[in-house]
Amino acid sequence: MATVSAYLDNAATSWPKPRAVADAMCAFLRDAAGNPGRGGHALARAAVEPVEDVRERLAGLIGSPCPNRVVMTHGCTDSVNLAIHGVLRGALRKCPPKKPKVVTSVAEHNAVTRTLGCYHESGEIEMEIVPCDGTGFVDPEAFLAACTPCTALACLTHASNAAGTVQAVGEVGRRLRERSPCALFLVDAAQTVGHLAVDVIADEIDLLAIAGHKGLLGPTGTGALFVGCRAFPTPGESDPEAARMFCQRRGGTGAVAPGLNMPNVLPDALEAGTVNAVGFAGLLAAIDARESGWHENEAALTKRLLGSLGATDGVTLRGPGVDAERTPVVLFSVDGACPREIGRELDERFGVCVRGGTHCAPLLHQAIGTGEAGAVRVSPGWASTEAEVDLFIRGIETIVAERRVAGASR
Repeated sequence: MATVSAYLDNAATSWPKPRAVADAMCAFLRDAAGNPGRGGHALARAAVEPVEDVRERLAGLIGSPCPNRVVMTHGCTDSVNLAIHGVLRGALRKCPPKKPKVVTSVAEHNAVTRTLGCYHESGEIEMEIVPCDGTGFVDPEAFLAACTPCTALACLTHASNAAGTVQAVGEVGRRLRERSPCALFLVDAAQTVGHLAVDVIADEIDLLAIAGHKGLLGPTGTGALFVGCRAFPTPGESDPEAARMFCQRRGGTGAVAPGLNMPNVLPDALEAGTVNAVGFAGLLAAIDARESGWHENEAALTKRLLGSLGATDGVTLRGPGVDAERTPVVLFSVDGACPREIGRELDERFGVCVRGGTHCAPLLHQAIGTGEAGAVRVSPGWASTEAEVDLFIRGIETIVAERRVAGASR
């Protein structure tokens, strides 16, 4: 077992998990591990329960009007891919040879930019990437100005996984439909569901990608995609050809569908294959185990980190300031040092887990001045303590002081 004195990499995945998560997963494997929806026997029926229960919980968390609009996935990257491929394949099938336009930002995770990039590089779409300021904030006016009546998809992260910057997705969503009535709005909420309030109806979000293993404290390999009625209308309520999403992933669903076609109702239309029922049993337990006060603890520790790092000579803070709305993520650089090397030293010498590098957001790092090397990210979680944060601070102060002495002796 790895020796960990302080785990401060919760932006990558939350740890430790509430004890109820492992208990629920073990209980599922022991007592209910049939194939959900595949068969009418007792174990198959029992396996469906945690999947449908967690679907309902997630719908409540994000304000979805119907649980069936929450499609269960293998994680936020899977959700993003399902959304982007679905919308663009749908647009390309209906509107050849016209190129759909997609608007996104430099603040996005590689899950968005690389998925869009494969269409852009092949010449299938027109793509515009909106810049951000030095803190990682994307100006809503600039983002909306890039959208036109021909825009098919607009993609904006709710919060940067690297810098913790919270974007104005509500403002963008509420104004986007007036400016670009045909555009679907995809929000990457990997860093915010479980941390910040999300309301897909109030913010007019058509597609919301959710991670189960971060702020929701669930196991890895769990996620969801909210699919709004503009992206996938309810059959019978509109033209059957009005669905904007092509069902790229195909296979068994347990539901009855004619011939070679997928079912035309959610969630089955986008949920082919056996879902990660054991993981969703754990995610359900994690959501139910959440307690009040966790977010206040994360916010207090984030403020402590910002204050200490900001007062340390040789350390440069990146991203939003202490008074800005942000997630519990702090990004910083050590003068003249490789971020990955700082992360390695903290791990090996102090047992502190952080992450150095570009955090799968290279365009953001170029925009905020940290370049190809990136920076060091420290992200406290629900179980983090002041003692762990102080151990991290002592580690950074020690490393910076040693490097200063070594530099002076050269």
